[in-house]
Amino acid sequence: MNPTNPSALAHDFMQQGYSDDCPIIDTHTHYGPYQGAYLPVMPHEKMLHALKRAGVTKALCSSHEAILGDVDFGNAMTQQAVDREPDLFLGYWVVNPRYSDAMQRLISDYENTRGFVGFKLGPEYHTYPLDGPRYAPALEYANEHRLIVLIHTWGGSAFDSPQQVATVAERYPEVALLMGHSGFGDFETSVRVARDYEHAYLELTCVYSAHDFSMLPAGSSTPVQLASSLHVNGIIEYMVEHASSNKIVFGTDMPWYSPHFAAGAIMFARIDDEARKDICYRNAEGLLERVRPTSAA
Repeated sequence: MNPTNPSALAHDFMQQGYSDDCPIIDTHTHYGPYQGAYLPVMPHEKMLHALKRAGVTKALCSSHEAILGDVDFGNAMTQQAVDREPDLFLGYWVVNPRYSDAMQRLISDYENTRGFVGFKLGPEYHTYPLDGPRYAPALEYANEHRLIVLIHTWGGSAFDSPQQVATVAERYPEVALLMGHSGFGDFETSVRVARDYEHAYLELTCVYSAHDFSMLPAGSSTPVQLASSLHVNGIIEYMVEHASSNKIVFGTDMPWYSPHFAAGAIMFARIDDEARKDICYRNAEGLLERVRPTSAA
């Protein structure tokens, strides 16, 4: 065991790549092709191998296509993934506010899915504000059914800032709100939102290292430029100290990023093993216990 890191869980990961005492529930993954980028583990079997190799027991996923293209075709792709691997994958149903006329139909279609636990919202990608009226039908439905909603969030965004998450949290107290990327670049506000709202959580995708999203059409990196965010060392410790380990969930954006890289950031953070277990699986396990995955007749 490394004397500078006495964690038994870290020792397990270093020795075998996973820990029987700390399974992983990945609350932020994607499925299917992404045009214009090479993702080595994108093919189904390779993604499966990478998840199982890291001890991931559940992966909550939405398709790239549903977020960035044809929402119906993409949601159907997610359904296929869930049907193919029902013991591993759970689905997020994507709704696109730019198809406002179809919003109610999309929500109705959700009721006919199998193995879905809530919605995935991408305000930044759809250039529509999270707290705008077009999202209201989906959030009202999620509130009524106490669903999980994973939201792309980014500091300084006009579409999905942590402040907008707080507004939505006030309106919909029964929705489990996962702040995807933890409002990257405005971690202080995101942590306050997670601390102040029992149903708001910090999701760790992107907080492990610096990223440059300046090429996104909506400008997710503005005003957080790469040059000013080269290091986010200590952010997991900061989140645990100020929001508690009970308000953080594991996520990778896989197939973009490695579950082992994310697990390593947690295993070597200066937190204890109980906090590591909270982040890696306990908190997500608790959320899934309150949501009955859809099961169409």
